[in-house]
Parts: sequence; structure tokens; C-alpha cells
Amino acid sequence: MPLEGFHAVKHALRFAPALVSDVRVTSYDRARALAERLAPDVLAELLSRATVDEVGHHTGVAAVGTVPAEDRSVLTARSAPLVLLDAPRSSGNAGAVIRVAAAAGASGVAFVGTLDPWHPTVLRGSAGLHYALPVLRVEPGQVTGPVVLLDADGDPDAELPTDGVLVVGSERGGVGEELRSRADVVLALPMRAGVSSLNLATAVAAALYRRR
Repeated sequence: MPLEGFHAVKHALRFAPALVSDVRVTSYDRARALAERLAPDVLAELLSRATVDEVGHHTGVAAVGTVPAEDRSVLTARSAPLVLLDAPRSSGNAGAVIRVAAAAGASGVAFVGTLDPWHPTVLRGSAGLHYALPVLRVEPGQVTGPVVLLDADGDPDAELPTDGVLVVGSERGGVGEELRSRADVVLALPMRAGVSSLNLATAVAAALYRRR
């Protein structure tokens, strides 16, 4: 999988260095300056692996990442909420959800539907944070635990349990009937009157950080 840009390479080296190969930089000095300023913990790893070559990304850093073996244990047991995206459509938005979930300490991100969780555009949107937590495709019935549906018509005082499954639908279609029928709780984010929706990643961030 292409790791495009310094942040994607940085995160992959930080969380799964054994899965990173073919690290390329346009300049050792430029890569060193970036790492010293933004990620000194991966400086030695980055420079020891890098070769000078043409790189399409404006940061002058790129690499190749291997898709890790799936950790499906988070589907049935976890100590932090699992984010379940029901039929997401936008690769970039889905990647941004993974980035938010990693930052907020979620146990993983699962996809229902046809979108490939490891599509290069999704990986680009996550800035390489696919390597910080399990990211996988599932069928709805493979996930167990308290199901918390995020919906504008829900209860703003509802809670997201530690082992909860936070189900979020696409921005257009919402959550499908199969997962909606399994909801134990419907959680709403309080919003100003006249505002009817939030960007997918923003909504997930608000829900996860509200609990945190």
C-alpha cells in the first residue's frame, strides 16, 4: 500500500515499523528537518531506511506499507468503543474517521459495505493511522456488544459504554435497517437549532471525545 507523505510514513513507522518498506525521500536533510521538528522518535528509523529518490508528495517522503494481519478480536471483546461505519461512501471521510478513532483511543474501526477499508484513498485520509488500531471489513452479525446508534433523533444524554459499538451511517443514507434494528441506545449530539448534520468524521470525533 502506498504511504504518501511524511505523516503517513511517520505513523506507520511509529506503530508498525516491521510493515514498512521502500522508504524514499527527496533529500536526507529535508527529511531530517521534518522528523526533528515533528517526530523525533522516528528520526533514526526514517533515515536509516531511506533512499534518495523522486517522491510525488510535497513533503518529499513516501514508503510502502504492508496490510497487517486482521485483529478480529475487537469484534467481540474490547476495553474501548469500536467504531462501525455502515456503508460509508466517501473514502476520504472514512480515512478521517480512522484518524479520529486512533486519536481518541477507540479499539478499532470496522466497515460494513463495499468500501475497501485499505483502499489507498482511505489510507491517505487516515494519514497512516490504519497502523495504530485494527481496521477491517465485517458483516453486521460478526460484531457483538452494546450497539449505540449515532442519530440526530436520539437522546443527547445517552452514554457510550466502554465496550460499546458506535454505529455511524453514511452522510446521505444514515444507518441501514439491519443495524438500526439492533440498536440498544440511540445517541444524539446536541446541535444548534437549524443545523441538521455534521461531517462524518466530525460526528465520530464528537461522540468519542464526549465519552472520553
